[in-house]
Amino acid sequence: MELLLTYEDEGVYIDINGHFTKDTVLQWEEMSASVAYLQSNQVMGWGEKAIELRSVETGNLEGVFMHKKAQKLKFLCERNDKCQQVGGRYFPDARD
Repeated sequence: MELLLTYEDEGVYIDINGHFTKDTVLQWEEMSASVAYLQSNQVMGWGEKAIELRSVETGNLEGVFMHKKAQKLKFLCERNDKCQQVGGRYFPDARD
């Protein structure tokens, strides 16, 4: 089992014994309040000002969505390579 351990604006991959499983260190542009793994081999992290998409393997930034007033997700699921929210709101209204 592999886990993504995050602290402030960094993330590392570890096993259940706490040993590093990848050399990759994720450097978020801002501290992420929540993080989710996507089947497209990406990690999505969202903070107060932006949602970032990063490569699981390299940690490279692959996309950024700027937002205002986004709220934390309650649940997140992925189906057919599309990310969907279930309960809670995480994208702001387009008028914000």
